[in-house]
This record gives sequence, structure tokens and C-alpha cells, in this order.
Amino acid sequence: MASLPLTFVTISPKAKHTATVILAHGLGDNGLDFSNNKEMRTIASQLPHIKWVFPSAPERFITAWKGDSRRQGLTRGWLDFLREPLTYSSEYEDIQEYDEGIMQSVKLLDAFIQSEIDSGIPEGRIVLGGFSQGGAISLITGLGGSQWRGASDTKLDGWKLGGVVCLGGWLPMREKYKKRLSTHASTIPVFWGHGVQDESVTWGLSWESAEFIGDKVDVRYGQYTKMGEPGVSFMSYGVGHWMVESEMEDLRLFLKKVLPLEG
Repeated sequence: MASLPLTFVTISPKAKHTATVILAHGLGDNGLDFSNNKEMRTIASQLPHIKWVFPSAPERFITAWKGDSRRQGLTRGWLDFLREPLTYSSEYEDIQEYDEGIMQSVKLLDAFIQSEIDSGIPEGRIVLGGFSQGGAISLITGLGGSQWRGASDTKLDGWKLGGVVCLGGWLPMREKYKKRLSTHASTIPVFWGHGVQDESVTWGLSWESAEFIGDKVDVRYGQYTKMGEPGVSFMSYGVGHWMVESEMEDLRLFLKKVLPLEG
């Protein structure tokens, strides 16, 4: 089995390993700290058949932090962004370096998915997700087609994953994203949770992002009965830019549905 391109932390399954969840952290965080989230550990203990993988993003310069002495020049992140507070801007669509940076991160997460498949876990028993930037890159990797992987890699029109999770995330390149959805995107269940008090990635930006793909993928707001079915289940929580216990419980229910124990 090929070695993986990033450092990572795992939470091993307590029962027979029949499913895997790969979770990408937010900007400036790392896999170890993200894996140590108390609620995350609780969910893991309640879903004993699942292996959890927390990769650490490579270090990169963040354009929005340029000239800010309070910020580190290099930080762990999955993609660049131009300014704070975070807003959607069509200029992102035309910046080649921005596009290429995202493609690099897609290929890094592809390697983790492929590694699980190589070890015997079917695509449909793998969920990819993340928080903030990790959520954004998971939406692209999990629902995106071959165009996100470069012109040379036409063999892969996206993954047929068991699910995708976006916590406190958004779509950084809406127009390109919409054009580059995989043929499987509408068949994959997506859990999208967001805090209504979030000031780093506003609830409005997140909901607009989800709505934007509504003509390509079924997008539902707050419908618990359809959570875990194909399409986006968008759920709101009374929290800022972090995860709250009720959101983690909803995530557990989502995973229980898309990665059932029987597997």
C-alpha cells in the first residue's frame, strides 16, 4: 500500500472495521487537536465499527493575512482565501493559483480515500467531511468530478461515497463547483451543519452556498426525516464558529444511517 502524503491521526474501531470516516480540520488546526474534540470521541465510541482518520493539512500562506503581524506567515490550511471576513467573490473563479491550490488538496484527500479502498473498505462505506475549510474541501473532493483533479486525471469522475459532511463550511468557487460536480453528486447524502452565530463563516454565506447547487442537488433545510438520504440536509445550530453537542448528535444519527453497523 502506498504511503499517505500527509501526517494523520486515527481513532481505531472497537469492533470489526467495516466503515471509515475521514475528517479534515479547519484553518490553523491539525489532525491531532481535531481528533481530541470531546464530542468526536463520544461519537466514535458509539459507532464501534468505524475507523476515524484525521489528516493534517499542509502549511500554506494565506493571502488575507498578508501584512498582519498577529498572524503567522505559514499555517496549516486546505485552501487560500483573499480577505476577511469571508465573502463570496466571483474573482476567485479566475485565479489560477487558487484553483490549483484546491486541486492539490483534493488529490491529498483522494489519497486517503484510495488508501481505505485498498485496505478493503468499499467507496460506499466511506464518509468524507470536515470543519470550516475542511468542510469546504470535503464538498469539493466528495462531490466533485474529474475537473477538480486536473486534465490528466480523466479516469476518475468523482467518488461514490457513503456520505459527505460539511460543518461550518461554504463553497469557495461556486460557478466552477457547479460545473464540476460529479455524475454521482445527486446520489450522495450530505450532512451540512452551521452555527447561526458564526462570524468567521457566516450562516448566510453557508446557506447561500448550499442553495446555489439546489438545481443540481436536492437541498433541504432542517428536515430531520430526510437526513441521510441523497441530497443536502442543511441544519442550523445556536452556536458560533465551532461544533455544538446537538450538532454532533445529529452527525452521529447521520453516520448511523449512511454507515449502518450491518455493513
